[in-house]
Amino acid sequence: MSTPAIDFTSPTWHAIQTLAAQKVAQLREQNDSPTLDAIATANKRGRIAAWKELLALAEPKPAPEQEPAAY
Repeated sequence: MSTPAIDFTSPTWHAIQTLAAQKVAQLREQNDSPTLDAIATANKRGRIAAWKELLALAEPKPAPEQEPAAY
């Protein structure tokens, strides 16, 4: 199954980026609350990670490192 291409220059992607950045900022602010227990903190961190994973789709992936051929 092939992954569909995403147009990272489209208005839709820019709207998604804006929303994701807002959500990350909001969740970070909520995570700074001293009243959160460990479970709630882990939940916020997981949600932040998910939004950041979505944002990372637009980042170029580095070429895989190749080991020199052993002759």
